[in-house]
Amino acid sequence: MSYAPSDAASEIEPATGGAFGIKGLAWAIFEWARNPYYNVIVIYVFTPYFAENVVGGGAAGQTVVANTIAAAGLIMAVLAPILGVIVDKGGRKKLFIFLVLAAIVICSAGLGFILPDTPGAIPIGMVLLATAYCCYTVSELLHNSLLPAAGSPAALPMISGSGLAFGNIAGVVMLVGLILASNFSPWVQARAGGIGALSGPIVAVWLALFIIPFFVFMPDRKGSLGSWRKGAIETFTPPNFKLWGNPPVLNYLWSGPINATQFILAKFRETPNVMKFLLARMIYADGLAVLLTMGGVYVAGVLGWSLTEVMIYGIAGSLIGALGGFVGGWLDGAFGPKRALIAELSAILILLFLQVSITPDALLFGLIPAGQEVWDGFGTGLFTRLSDVIYFLMIAPVAISIVACISSSRYMLVHVSPPERIGEFFGFYAMAASVTVWIGPLVVSIMTTAFDDQRIGFSGVALLFLAGLIGIAFFVDADKTPEHMKPEPTY
Repeated sequence: MSYAPSDAASEIEPATGGAFGIKGLAWAIFEWARNPYYNVIVIYVFTPYFAENVVGGGAAGQTVVANTIAAAGLIMAVLAPILGVIVDKGGRKKLFIFLVLAAIVICSAGLGFILPDTPGAIPIGMVLLATAYCCYTVSELLHNSLLPAAGSPAALPMISGSGLAFGNIAGVVMLVGLILASNFSPWVQARAGGIGALSGPIVAVWLALFIIPFFVFMPDRKGSLGSWRKGAIETFTPPNFKLWGNPPVLNYLWSGPINATQFILAKFRETPNVMKFLLARMIYADGLAVLLTMGGVYVAGVLGWSLTEVMIYGIAGSLIGALGGFVGGWLDGAFGPKRALIAELSAILILLFLQVSITPDALLFGLIPAGQEVWDGFGTGLFTRLSDVIYFLMIAPVAISIVACISSSRYMLVHVSPPERIGEFFGFYAMAASVTVWIGPLVVSIMTTAFDDQRIGFSGVALLFLAGLIGIAFFVDADKTPEHMKPEPTY
């Protein structure tokens, strides 16, 4: 059973508006509302608290967190290819976005009950984190697919960068508030779990409140069939969904992966350049996922930083990272997204090498002693050792490079994709980041467990960045003029 394309596309007004028009701002505000979940829960507050206080810290804590993210990635590896196809064909996306964001709100609120020495806290916490992580990934797929409707083609690089900038600024506001509450609120200090446990409910309220402008002002967009029902039926009905062998019920289990593989191979034949970019981005996105999800756990375990120090580090990273969105947008416009990505990935590799060379007592793998205290942290006792100061100062180039890379990656897809198929490829964009997102955390988990060393476990992500850099530099074609601004060919 199949359906002819509907007139859904005709219902969409031509994309107009500047980077800071009402539609562009509404699209960017989505990240202001949602991104603090990632900054606060996944990176800087709840996950380090969970690893150190609930699990027990050290290599065991890092392994549990890595396994949680790997499990979520494996789930999305199964679901994302199917969702990518259905989203491209389905109906309006804002209802779907509402449902996955509601799930994130519920899971975040539930994290408030994950307390030290509470029976079942570790498995329940892992389930809540993995569920919210999957929903976060789906919301990213849907949100990114609406980018072409957020403004004129020329405004899209800055709209994309602005979203990341807003998200990082929101993370700063949230983290500052959490530090103040943690250090000056007797009620928070007296509560079991402290600000670590409370961070979940606080993020839930933030997301529920600030997502409202997105739903009010951002235009919706339909897929090619204009209906979720039609999209699902066409996706799962022969001949679109080919059944391989018998029995007729169980063969869906193995027909799904076979069909997904055939579908992806067909896309490589149709648009090889776009798919080569998505393949390269899939590889280095695994590395970015590890840096973001495991960064707070790493500094807490390797350098022994307190939760307050991790949050201050997060504030600096989020604040400076906001510049990365604008830096990425500027690099894309000035040099094109391919050269921008080459520069950004090269910087991340160099900085990662320097980071893993730092221990509490030395720099550059023991060459320079750094365990001595060099100041009193303005009387706070925070970041007093030379190793702490150097690692903290590295957050500036690290945050700018990471956020610029994320921004440039998103615009690179707009740059190289045929304009009439941009929604389809944003589905692949999210899918490519989801199908193998478990590999990076799994590498960290295996290496950390095998060597019982967080630094060795963390260092394996360098291979992912190197492979992604090679893919972008040598196998992806992208001149400075994007596909959607090139004149139609004449014959």
